[in-house]
Amino acid sequence: MPASIDVIFTPDLLPLSPPTGKTVVVADILRATTTITFAIANGALGITPVLTPDDAFECAANRRNTIICGERRGKKVNGFHLGNSPCEYTKTAVSGKQIVLTTTNGTRTLWACRSAKQVFVGCFLNLQAIINSLMQVEGEVVIVCAGREGSYCMEDTVFAGACVASLSAAHLTDAAEAANILYRAHRHNLPSMLKDCYHGRKLAEIGLADDLEFCAQLNLVDVIPYQIDGQIVSPHA
Repeated sequence: MPASIDVIFTPDLLPLSPPTGKTVVVADILRATTTITFAIANGALGITPVLTPDDAFECAANRRNTIICGERRGKKVNGFHLGNSPCEYTKTAVSGKQIVLTTTNGTRTLWACRSAKQVFVGCFLNLQAIINSLMQVEGEVVIVCAGREGSYCMEDTVFAGACVASLSAAHLTDAAEAANILYRAHRHNLPSMLKDCYHGRKLAEIGLADDLEFCAQLNLVDVIPYQIDGQIVSPHA
């Protein structure tokens, strides 16, 4: 069981609580960490998170068997193979491939956590697998919410609370306690929470309502992507 659990509501707060030496779970429920988790579950060999579309094109240049993916303002970037809708990342689309990914919030958060002892990628799709792994951690755990453009968002905090609820024997910060309370308020209807939250409404407005149902699925897969040396890989790699 972890010694303590903290929740960081946006990566902009990380300078106040640096992740160095800690076990971190990065959560960007709508949609980057859901997309990453589903891609790895469907056989993607690895995912390289980058900060900008230009970085993505540069990173993928001259790399074989690599697809460029991600979004800006919720939509696929021109010239990219895939956007940021997790349902796009089927076995046919990603199995055996390397992915270069850039998103507005998620990949920025992964970059901000590179100094952590270990970085797991979490979402509702692999919630139980994340909890099982965190139960084996003996040090400090920090769940870092990607938020939305530097601001707080509800869906990432609810996911953080779902993790905290199963690990409440650890010392919890006030932020972790608050996430737990929010999760308990929404745990019986996660799809409605995703539809009602600010980011969920914005995705629905641009025709991506189906992603909300997808991202609300609990324990669809049993994999935990993790980040090492700037690359997200499968635990079986």
